Amino acid sequence: MGGMSPGFALLALASILVWIVLLVWLASWIILRLRLRYGWKLLDWRTILIPFIALTGAIHLGNFALDWIDEAVGTGRHEAPVGFPSAFLIGSVAIGVGIAVVRALRR
Repeated sequence: MGGMSPGFALLALASILVWIVLLVWLASWIILRLRLRYGWKLLDWRTILIPFIALTGAIHLGNFALDWIDEAVGTGRHEAPVGFPSAFLIGSVAIGVGIAVVRALRR
């Protein structure tokens, strides 16, 4: 684990679990709304793709907002590079949407 203390490792693990639970809850909510409004089946490609794109877009905009705030507070410049979210964030969205679909299948 390199220089990571056991306490910090537990905190990191707990925060990852909370992050995944939050993504599962949001994806479940979006999937439920799509199914109720449009009548799409659970395994329809639109029902799976829309929550993935919406959550990835929200993370992307959050990254942009954090970059913009950092630039505004740090140096006073208002030009922030918009970077694409890391593979960890995109993977966590995929895991969250996948778990939400599996949970909905079991109901």
